[in-house]
Amino acid sequence: MPDTAAVPARRGHRNRFTAALLAFAAGGLGLHRAYLGSAFWWAYPVWLTIGMMVFGWLGTKSTTWILVLALLPVWVGFAECMGFAVMADHDWDSRWNATAGQKSRNGWNCILLAIACLLLGTSLCVTVIAISAQFYYEAAAEQANPS
Repeated sequence: MPDTAAVPARRGHRNRFTAALLAFAAGGLGLHRAYLGSAFWWAYPVWLTIGMMVFGWLGTKSTTWILVLALLPVWVGFAECMGFAVMADHDWDSRWNATAGQKSRNGWNCILLAIACLLLGTSLCVTVIAISAQFYYEAAAEQANPS
């Protein structure tokens, strides 16, 4: 009788484009990690919820930088989308599909998603930083001249 403990459990095939798209669209909720079978996918929405609650509690014009920290799961989701999208198929298969028995064949869809992620992620990051800086300097100017 064969030893079943030595045989790795066969898992379903994980599509790289699907994981990257989930990271792009819902990275802050950790859906891409749930799709990949991660045990700690729930940490993303917990961090996002706590961060937004802290921002709602402490958020003023001078503390808008807290929003950057509150949205950390979103930034991580964009980074993971980029990582998934540009990863080679054989690297993806060795990491996520080692026991699936099926090879990945991704093409331009992952490259176009990486471009969209780079454009949107950079735009959002620069916008949040610029608005935070503007609010900070406006609050500093109001404190200097309370009239």
